[in-house]
Amino acid sequence: LRTPLIQAVGAWPTLTAARVAFEKLDRLTLADYEPGFPAPAPEPDWQALALRGVSYRYPATTGDGFAVGPIDLTLRRGEQVFLIGGNGSGKSTLARLLVGLVEPHEGALQVDGRTVTAAQRHAYRARFASVFTDFHLFGELLGPDGAAPDDALVAAWTEHLGMTHTGALEDGRIASTRLSQGQRKRLALLLAIAESRDVLLLDEWAADQDPEFRRVFYREVLPRLRDMGKTVFAISHDDQYFQHADRLLEMRDGQLVELTGAQREAASRDAVARLQRGG
Repeated sequence: LRTPLIQAVGAWPTLTAARVAFEKLDRLTLADYEPGFPAPAPEPDWQALALRGVSYRYPATTGDGFAVGPIDLTLRRGEQVFLIGGNGSGKSTLARLLVGLVEPHEGALQVDGRTVTAAQRHAYRARFASVFTDFHLFGELLGPDGAAPDDALVAAWTEHLGMTHTGALEDGRIASTRLSQGQRKRLALLLAIAESRDVLLLDEWAADQDPEFRRVFYREVLPRLRDMGKTVFAISHDDQYFQHADRLLEMRDGQLVELTGAQREAASRDAVARLQRGG
């Protein structure tokens, strides 16, 4: 009788993970079905994306649920913006609100001052390519609108990201994912770049990179993305590289503040110590 019991106990972590996954899928908001699902067509010449009075509250099991917002944020085309904050401060929720994966309970998303309607949400989301901490690697690289990617672009970025000799890619497909976590994240970034979206959202992307490639990311990869005209919104804890950001934002207990002047200089000195204390 002990063996089945041990097997049952050992299955609990898997069952718990499955339940969490199903709950996430249940909360995922997808576009209503339309015959043919026409390709989204975001305005090519946009200049600013904005959150206006946006707030989101998680369901509470006991007491009040954790709330994010209200938040006002403008992201200008071509900017490289870093977001910092302690664990549980609302960073990832803000990221999901920004890219349109989570629908705000209050407030609005705007493009160049125009509010994004429900019918325009899929086109709004099409501006973004994201690498979240819980990313998934699909088996094939896709270019704009699901077409084949630009071979020259993929080859160049395979080299920029140090993936040339890993055996991860073969004929436009992922041939192997037997990689370190840092390499898997580089591969995920390559897939995101191949899509040629306007905005890249990177959720603690550099956290799993070794010190050498972390330096390459901030000093070489980000400038190359800027040269391509990409807008980058990166969640980061790397205080020694904050100077590479055009703007530095911080989440504190679900509220967003922008750090400027002396505040920004102080963040570059003590961000790690503050985060170690729990935000």
